[in-house]
Amino acid sequence: MMAVQIRRAVESDMFGVYKLLRGSTLNARGLPLDARRRMFQPLWGGDEGYYGYLMEDGGAAGQGREVIGFLGTLFTTREIGGRRDDFCEIHSWYVRDSHRDESLNLLLPVIGMRKRTVVNHTPTQTVYDISARFGFKDLETGVVAFYPIPATLRRPDIATGDWRVPDRLDAASLKAYADHRDVRCLHVVIDDPMGPPVYALFKTVRRRWFEPFGRLIHTSDPVAFARLAGGVVWRLCLKNRWQAVIANQLVFEGMEIPGVVRRVPREVPSQFRSKTLEAKDLDQLCSQPLLQGYRLH
Repeated sequence: MMAVQIRRAVESDMFGVYKLLRGSTLNARGLPLDARRRMFQPLWGGDEGYYGYLMEDGGAAGQGREVIGFLGTLFTTREIGGRRDDFCEIHSWYVRDSHRDESLNLLLPVIGMRKRTVVNHTPTQTVYDISARFGFKDLETGVVAFYPIPATLRRPDIATGDWRVPDRLDAASLKAYADHRDVRCLHVVIDDPMGPPVYALFKTVRRRWFEPFGRLIHTSDPVAFARLAGGVVWRLCLKNRWQAVIANQLVFEGMEIPGVVRRVPREVPSQFRSKTLEAKDLDQLCSQPLLQGYRLH
């Protein structure tokens, strides 16, 4: 038997990784080949030349090496609080049962990244426990659900669509819009009588196939969104057939939200490790779930 090898995953490894993950136990194992291909392209300012780490086993003499494990890394660069920050998002961590004891060898190179903010938006309980031992902290511990019950007679104008949204955005929101134009999500601009327009980006998610929700990924002004929610959420839910709008509860912590809301803890919190940022600074823009279209918890 040849020894197990750990190396960087490059673009030519895409199909081998696709075959591995298609037979995995991951929730996103059913993603099509085109979605997996997007994992192997430089995006959102990241151009490291590799897209994660592979575990290979050569098997018997004369056989080619086979991909038996993978941990994906999405490198991005974002400007947060006027400062540029480099990110590495962990995703799609899977190793076949025969080599599960060696899984940690895929994570160790990421643990060694000290100058980047490292995030994991969808850890399993096992991955959460392992990462916590390496200094990862909780990112999103729960969501707030905005239910579609009108709480005010005011109906601020809501703009959607490529022909109405861009001209109403400030520079920061315009960049977020441009970065996500080719991602399956909903861009919304809400008129605020007390200030500038509020930009919000949503993704449709499903707990089960018949339970669609609108996931608020990002908003330019959480305080204004919370104030306007009573006249906005029910209309968005009605138009998009959502049962509710859900968002990271940390974003709206301490705010008074009109209407019917409920806070729901996440079964497994998302995680991050950073020398420069706190949990309140981070959202789910430029993330792998948005890129590939799989579910955010």
